[in-house]
Amino acid sequence: MITVHMIGNAHIDPVWLWQWPAGLVEALATCRTAADLAEEYADFVFTRSDVWIYERLEGLDPALFARIRRLSEQGRWQPVGGWYVQPDCNLPTAESFRRHMSLGKAYFREKLGVDVTVGYNVDSFGHAATLPRFLAEAGCDSYVMMRPMKHEMTLPASLFRWRCGEAEVVTWRIPRSYTAAAEDLTEHIRASLQEADPRIGHVMCFYGVGDHGGGPTSRQIRWIMEHRTAIPDAELVFSHPRRFFDAVAPFRELMPVVEEELQYHAVGCYSALVDIKQDVRRAEHGLLAAESALERRPAPPAQARDGAAPRNAAAGGVRAALQDAWKKVLFNQFHDIYAGTSIAPACRDALDQLGAAADAAKSIVTDLHVREMGKLPPDPEHRIVVFNTADVPFSGIVEHEPWMAGRPRLGRLVDESGTPVPSQTVGQPLMVGRRDMLLWEAELGPQEMKVYRLLPEGDPDRAPGALTDLRGGRRIENRLWRAEAGRGSALLHVTDARSGRPLFRRGGLRLEVLRDHSDTWSHGIPGFGERRAGAFRRTRHVMEEIGPLRAALRIDSVFGCSRASLWVRLRRASPEVEINVHLDWREKLKLVKLVLPFADPVQERTDGIPGGSAARPQNGREFPLTDWTAVGFEGDAEETWKSVGLAAPDCFGLDGVGSSVRFTLCRSPAYAWHDPAKIDPARFIRWIDQGEHDFRFVLAPEAEPEELRRRALTMHRPPVCYDWTAGMEEEPRRGT
Repeated sequence: MITVHMIGNAHIDPVWLWQWPAGLVEALATCRTAADLAEEYADFVFTRSDVWIYERLEGLDPALFARIRRLSEQGRWQPVGGWYVQPDCNLPTAESFRRHMSLGKAYFREKLGVDVTVGYNVDSFGHAATLPRFLAEAGCDSYVMMRPMKHEMTLPASLFRWRCGEAEVVTWRIPRSYTAAAEDLTEHIRASLQEADPRIGHVMCFYGVGDHGGGPTSRQIRWIMEHRTAIPDAELVFSHPRRFFDAVAPFRELMPVVEEELQYHAVGCYSALVDIKQDVRRAEHGLLAAESALERRPAPPAQARDGAAPRNAAAGGVRAALQDAWKKVLFNQFHDIYAGTSIAPACRDALDQLGAAADAAKSIVTDLHVREMGKLPPDPEHRIVVFNTADVPFSGIVEHEPWMAGRPRLGRLVDESGTPVPSQTVGQPLMVGRRDMLLWEAELGPQEMKVYRLLPEGDPDRAPGALTDLRGGRRIENRLWRAEAGRGSALLHVTDARSGRPLFRRGGLRLEVLRDHSDTWSHGIPGFGERRAGAFRRTRHVMEEIGPLRAALRIDSVFGCSRASLWVRLRRASPEVEINVHLDWREKLKLVKLVLPFADPVQERTDGIPGGSAARPQNGREFPLTDWTAVGFEGDAEETWKSVGLAAPDCFGLDGVGSSVRFTLCRSPAYAWHDPAKIDPARFIRWIDQGEHDFRFVLAPEAEPEELRRRALTMHRPPVCYDWTAGMEEEPRRGT
C-alpha cells in the first residue's frame, strides 16, 4: 500500500503576465478562499510559501491573518519554504539566498510560531549545486522542486538525497505539476504513483488550480474524500510536505544520492533582460557594502531634544532602511522577474524598485563616509579620500575626477606622508568643458580609508612604465601582453609578449550574432546553436589612453542597426587584461555573444555559481554564471599560460564550444513570449534588451577560483573617492 500525501496548494505568481498590485489582490483572495475551505473541511490542509504574501496580508487584512494563525496552530495551514519569495535559483548571490532564508524563517517564527524546515521552490527554473548547503545552514532538512522535469534531466528517483559537500537535504521532484485543473485527480495521482518506491511507501501529489492564484477547490477536496481508497494499492490522505518528509525519514538509506546542479530548464532565462539582472546585482552589492560600512563605522545615536532620552538610535533607523531595501531586492529575485519572463510594465516596476534599493544603499554608504571624513583635522590642501567598499583587499587603479575650481591643471598627488604618488590623467567623453580623470595605483585593505593630497604646484609624477603605443595607435603593449585591433570581425588579438604565442586563434576575439527563434524562456533547447547571423565588424580603432600607468585602445564595430565599442586596457607590469564592451543593441530574434576563441585546446572549464563553482563541459550547452569562469589548456605549459581566468560580473550566461568560451550579452525575444505561441508580424510587439548595455571583463592568467571571486567582488564594489576641502582658505565652488 502506497500512501499518497495530497498537498493542497496555490501557486501564486505575484508578478508574471500582470503587475504586482494585481498579484497582491489575487494572493489575498486565494488565501481568504483557502482559509474558508480549511474551516469548512476538517481534514483539509493548505500549504503556502512566500513571506512577502504573509507580510502584505498581515498589514492589509489583520482579521484574515488571525484566522490563518489559528489554522496554523491547529496544523491545518502549513507554511513552507521559509523564503521571502520563490526566487530564481541560479542567479542570486550566496548572500541573497541566505537572506531569503534568515528573513523568512525569522518571520514565520515570530508571527506564526513555526520553524519552517522544508525548502520549497516548485517553479524555479533550475537549481544551483550549492543550494543544499544554504538550506542545511538555515536548518532545513528537505526540499521540494519540479524543474528540471523528467524529460529535461534524468534523476535516479523522484525522492533522493541532494548533497553538496557534507550538506544534504532529502528532495522530492514533483513528477507532473504543482497544479491540477481537473476535478478528477486520477491521472495526476497515477503520475505520482509511478515514482513510488514500494520499500518507502510514500509519495506526494500536489493539487490546486492556477498560476494566478486559485488553489484547491471544494470539488477537488470532496473528490479526494470520496476516493481515499478507490485507486488500487493506494490510500489518499490530506497532508503537507513536512508530514511527508517525516514519514520517509526512516528510509533515508534507501534513497539515491545526487551531487550536481539540477539543470536544465529555460536556458534563455540566464540572459533575458540583462538590465534587471545587472540591477539586482548592483543593489545586492550596494546593500552588502552599506552593511559592512555600518559595521565598521556605526551611525551615531539620535540626539534627543531638551535632554530627554533619545527614542530611537540612528543606527536602528538605518538598519530598518536596509531591511526594507533588501526586501525590494529579494522580491525582485522572484523567478518570473529575475529570469526576465514577465510583461514589460512589470519589468519597469522591477527596475523602479531595484533602483530605490540601490539608492538607499548608496545614501547610507555616503552618509557614513561623510561622517568619517568629518573627523579629519582641517588641512590647507585639497584632499582626496578613498574608501574600499569591499570586504576583500583592493589592489589596482583608482579613478577620480577632482573638482579643480578653475585651476588649469591637476598638479601632483601625494599620500598622507607626503610621498609622491605616480598618476596619470585621461580625458572624459564630455561635450561641455574639460574634465580630466585622475588615475593612480592603490592598495587598500577591506573597508579601509586612505587620504591623498592634490598639490597645486608641479606636474603629476610619472612612474617608470613599460606601456607602449605601437603601429600607429593600433597596438598597446606591456611586458606581458600585446593587444592589437583586428580587421573585419576579428576585433582584438592578444599575444603573450614573452613567447609571442597568440592567446586567441587567428579569428581573434569577436562579437558574434546568432539567430534565436526560441521564446523568452528558450523552452526545449539546451543551448543556442541556431545558424550564425554574422558578427560585428570593426569600423575604427582609437588610442584613448597612453601613459605610465595604463594604456587603452578602443575598437568600434557595427552589425545591422547595432553598434558596439570595445575597450582593451593594459596596466604596467600587470598580468590582467581589461576588456569592456558598450553595446547599443537593436536586433530582434537574435542574440550576441562575446566569443573568446582560445588558441590552445580547452581541457577543462570551471564556472562560478552562487557560493561555489561547478565543472562544466565544452559541449555548446548554455549555463548560468556567477561572476567568473576559468579554463585550463592542453599543451606545453612552458610555452604559454596553463590556464586563464575571466572575471565577468555583468554576465549571467555562457557556453563553451570546442576551444571557445562564449558569454551571452543580450537576447531579443518578445516580452513574456511562451511557446507554442507564434510571433504575429501584424501585432505591435515589445522586444527585450533593446538599447545600451555595458559589460566588464578581466582576463587573468593562471588565476585560482578564489582569486577570481575576489576580483569580481572588487569590480562589483570598487573604491569610492571624495574631494574633501575642509580647512582650505577658499573651498572650490561648483558649477561652470
